[in-house]
Amino acid sequence: MMPPFLESGFEAEFFYSLIVVVLCFLVYHKTKEIYELTKHQGIKYFRSAFLFLSLAYVSRFLLHLVILTGISFRFIIPRRIMFLPVLTVPVTYLSTMAIFFLIYSTIWKKIQYRNFIILSNAVAIFISITAFFSRSLILISLLQLVLLLFTVIISTRNHKKNKKKYTRTLYFLILLLWLINLFLLSPGRILPFGSKIFFQAVSIIVFVAVYFKVLKWIK
Repeated sequence: MMPPFLESGFEAEFFYSLIVVVLCFLVYHKTKEIYELTKHQGIKYFRSAFLFLSLAYVSRFLLHLVILTGISFRFIIPRRIMFLPVLTVPVTYLSTMAIFFLIYSTIWKKIQYRNFIILSNAVAIFISITAFFSRSLILISLLQLVLLLFTVIISTRNHKKNKKKYTRTLYFLILLLWLINLFLLSPGRILPFGSKIFFQAVSIIVFVAVYFKVLKWIK
């Protein structure tokens, strides 16, 4: 008989996470050569964003596993309380840094790197501390949504050329779908299985689009 947590969508979550992580690492790897040849700072920060994002999805999968096993096997409360806040810290920190680096890759000429590192780490640490004490993935999703909207507005104001509109749209979709999938992880957030699969399928399509765009860049 299949273990309870496998019947709770574990397989779908595992393959979704695996596909996204592989795509993120492919984007990171494929842009290595072009960065080494050009030393373009925008590519450097773009690569960093996908490295952070891949690690964030790995952490998110571990968090999902803890939530599923906690629900399926009815772990005692102290054990679940111990693991859940600890795992939300890397998920929050890594994803927040991914948001910052992805946006910074489009506006790096406007802001000094030193100021960016100080600001991004300060915000990421603050949100991570909030995640640890609140134990609320919904709150974290809302905080990151505010950050996403703020940074997208800045990026749009600094890059109004039509040729970059498609790229910015892909970035926005990647981050928005991250927030939706993080929101869906919240314990007690019960939605039809098909809804979750839909958002995961759209996420994969967007990542594939980014990957093919990267292949087009390096040709």
